[in-house]
Amino acid sequence: MNTYQANRISKIDLLSALHAMGVRLFSFPMSPRFTKTYKLEVNLAEYVNGKLVNTKSISPDENNLYYYYIKKKQYADYINKIKFIAHDVDTACLLTVNVMGNTIGGIKLKKHLVRPNQYYLWRSYKSTNWKRGVEIPLLAYSSSWYDKKDDVERSCGPDDLSNDKAATKKLLNNSPHYFIVSYKISK
Repeated sequence: MNTYQANRISKIDLLSALHAMGVRLFSFPMSPRFTKTYKLEVNLAEYVNGKLVNTKSISPDENNLYYYYIKKKQYADYINKIKFIAHDVDTACLLTVNVMGNTIGGIKLKKHLVRPNQYYLWRSYKSTNWKRGVEIPLLAYSSSWYDKKDDVERSCGPDDLSNDKAATKKLLNNSPHYFIVSYKISK
């Protein structure tokens, strides 16, 4: 503990260090809590100039159950959150999806970097309660755009994409390239 000076390091310090290394963590609780088994899909959609160009499933499992062991006996329970780890590298972002220990990693979100100083930012949706059969957005990873008037790269928009639908639409309409991560609960 002394080697790491753990008594002097806060959660904010750890998050700042991860941010400096290009790593972001996102956690979404499942609400309302599950009381029966459903199909769970985690999806990634890619947009270029506002048009959907690719969509794929990035689900580590096919339902809302997770399994664990106690004294070599297997048990099952309902998941209570979905976590994401994003690691920015030069021309891509590597995304890991973790659903209660079931993990898919190395999902590559390729950046379309066409201008100097262009960048991408993560934003999240705070209103993520599931409704059966409805695609619920969780995260957006969007590119900056060039503002001719002020001669700058810009990525203006709300941090919580759930609150202001008009501002969210404006952000995504201005971004020439973005990804949306969502989930869907069905039968």
